[in-house]
Amino acid sequence: MKWRKIGLVLFLAIALVLIGVWAKGYYSKKVFYVEGVKYSKVVESGSGVIEYRASFGRGEPLYVHSYDEEKRVEMGGEQYEIRPNDPKTGHSTSYDVLYPDGKKYRVELFGEREFISYDEQGEMVIPGMRFTDSAGQIHRSDPQEPRYYPSELAKASNEQFHDPNGSVGFFLLALGLGIMNWCFFRYEPFQRFMFHMSPSNLLIDNPEPSDFYFFMCKVGGIFGMGFSLWIFFSHAL
Repeated sequence: MKWRKIGLVLFLAIALVLIGVWAKGYYSKKVFYVEGVKYSKVVESGSGVIEYRASFGRGEPLYVHSYDEEKRVEMGGEQYEIRPNDPKTGHSTSYDVLYPDGKKYRVELFGEREFISYDEQGEMVIPGMRFTDSAGQIHRSDPQEPRYYPSELAKASNEQFHDPNGSVGFFLLALGLGIMNWCFFRYEPFQRFMFHMSPSNLLIDNPEPSDFYFFMCKVGGIFGMGFSLWIFFSHAL
């Protein structure tokens, strides 16, 4: 029995270390989205070219070429130029996005990392409906809409506008809730401890939990673990 407890403690310690290593690598990344696909940096060459790829082979590779006063986003064999409107300041709040077919859009910074797009007539550009067919091809409700949204290209071109890869706060919350509810489901000593810590039981001499209490601990533990998984997949990733 003693060796079994030692093995369980070692297993939990190793699991926590592996989770910590994964979390450090995962949440240290910066990401952005193009056509609903999440991209992160994989290679940065010393010649001003950064390669980004999506997970699980989705989407096409994306390359960002940096020059003195502009950046170029290369995707699908085509290049899109992103030029700051006030390059001398070192931090522009407005950019021109030039497409291979000659169309030009203006994007303006909205908040810290988001953009609003305008066409050459100064009208705001809002992306239309997009859907994916069985072959994985993306189709647009408006055939005149550019393949890649101007705001997405501007965001992809500069790492300072990339987003955190999920929320480490929600990850820690999901992990803590998962561990606590597993203990509620699995360990009677923990169930008894929480029973005696209840304020309503502190005023009673020698209170004892009922079988119904232990049953509800297991039921609550199952639902609690499900809730922690929902937090993890919905908010932490």
